[in-house]
Amino acid sequence: MQFESYFLFWFIVVLLPLALAPIFLMFLEKKKRRETMQQVYSWLKEKSKKLYIDNVRSDNPRIVAELNPEWLLDRVEITTFSIGAFTSPGRAIFFFFPRSYLKISGMKKVKSPIRLAIGGRGPMASTIYWSHFKQDFKTGDLAFDRRFYVKGEGSDDIPRILSDEEFRKHISGIYDLIKFEVRGNEHVSFVVECYLDVKSFENSILAMKRVLEILSETN
Repeated sequence: MQFESYFLFWFIVVLLPLALAPIFLMFLEKKKRRETMQQVYSWLKEKSKKLYIDNVRSDNPRIVAELNPEWLLDRVEITTFSIGAFTSPGRAIFFFFPRSYLKISGMKKVKSPIRLAIGGRGPMASTIYWSHFKQDFKTGDLAFDRRFYVKGEGSDDIPRILSDEEFRKHISGIYDLIKFEVRGNEHVSFVVECYLDVKSFENSILAMKRVLEILSETN
């Protein structure tokens, strides 16, 4: 009888909470994704000519916006993804509990040869090393250079972008940045992967806008 009571005590106090913890954490992640995407949608509402959301009832909705001219970007697309126990093998780092991130894609129809990739120095941003861009850059801002890797090629605009204090401020405001990537050709495209919150989203859009402003000064 004493043994059964002891076992029951440990089951209720220790084993049951451990068993339920993953389910509870996944519930919190889903709730956070839903709330953040609603905040992103609200942020874009007054700044867009067209705005719509796909897969509203799914765990991974997609927001697409055609922004007003003052934002310079023609189009942005926002989705979420998880890194963790159920991530595909292509990811280098695995967590026991999945963690959600934002993926923000932007596009502007303007010609530029620019190739630029910035990533934080956390474990998830080690993917910056896999970039095909050849050259390493430093900004001269010691605090910024301690936080981020920078690689690029193909454009004399890169030093001008990196020396811009406003641009560095926006990048620094993106929490848990995995990558901020710019690829130019017949149009300039952006991809940002970062922490799931609206402030990081806002700073991502502002950093894209600042890049386009600097590029427009030389075109």
